[in-house]
Amino acid sequence: MNIGSAENYRYYWQDDWKLHNPNWIKKKYEGYDDEFWVEFWNEDWQKIIFGNNDSYTKKIIDAGFDGAYLDNVEAYYFLYYKD
Repeated sequence: MNIGSAENYRYYWQDDWKLHNPNWIKKKYEGYDDEFWVEFWNEDWQKIIFGNNDSYTKKIIDAGFDGAYLDNVEAYYFLYYKD
């Protein structure tokens, strides 16, 4: 489960989303045309990831998995330190 970047081919992606819209989509993910680094601490992004019946986590649980790999937890580094 990618928590540090949004992927524009996932169920949650909305047609009007792009870089900086919503404002927590911060930076292109170099080498991956369909991904954007996000501020994973943003409440709106967190609602996509967990805490409700339409969340990414809930979909994983409903699919029968009992665990998930959290990908891109180092997003903060790529957003604010690496250039």
